[in-house]
Amino acid sequence: MKKFLLSNPLGIVITAATLILTVSPEARRGTKKLLIKGVGSALALGDQIKHLSTGARLQLSSIMEEAKHEKETMELPNMKDAMFEMTERGMEKSKETIHQAKETFGNIFSDEKESHTIHSSTPFNVMNDNSLKQKMSEIEKQLH
Repeated sequence: MKKFLLSNPLGIVITAATLILTVSPEARRGTKKLLIKGVGSALALGDQIKHLSTGARLQLSSIMEEAKHEKETMELPNMKDAMFEMTERGMEKSKETIHQAKETFGNIFSDEKESHTIHSSTPFNVMNDNSLKQKMSEIEKQLH
C-alpha cells in the first residue's frame, strides 16, 4: 500500500490531502462546507428528477386515457362477419365457375353426332375431331 501511495501521482494527492485535513482545522471546516454543499446539490438534483418523472408520468397517463377513449369511440368492423362474408362470396364465385365449366365442357365427350371407329392398328388424332375444335372455338369466343 505504501508503494502505491508514493509511486502513483493520485496516491501522492490522496496522501497530501489526508495530511492537510489531519493537521489543519481550517481545511477540515472548508472540506465540511464543501461536502455539505455537494450533498445539498445532490439532494436538489434528486428532487428535480423526481418532479420531472412525476410530470412525465402524469403526461403519459393522460396520453393513455386519450388512447383508451379513442379506442372506445372507434368503430372497427367485426372481423368474424367480414371473414364469413368473404368466404360466402368465394363459395358463390366457385359455384359459378364450376357451373360455367360444366356448361362449356359438359358435352365435350358425349357428342354422339360423330362416331369414330377406332381401329386398333391406326392411331386416332383427337385434335382433328370436329366437336373438340368447335368447343375450343366457343371457349375462344367467350374469352375474347
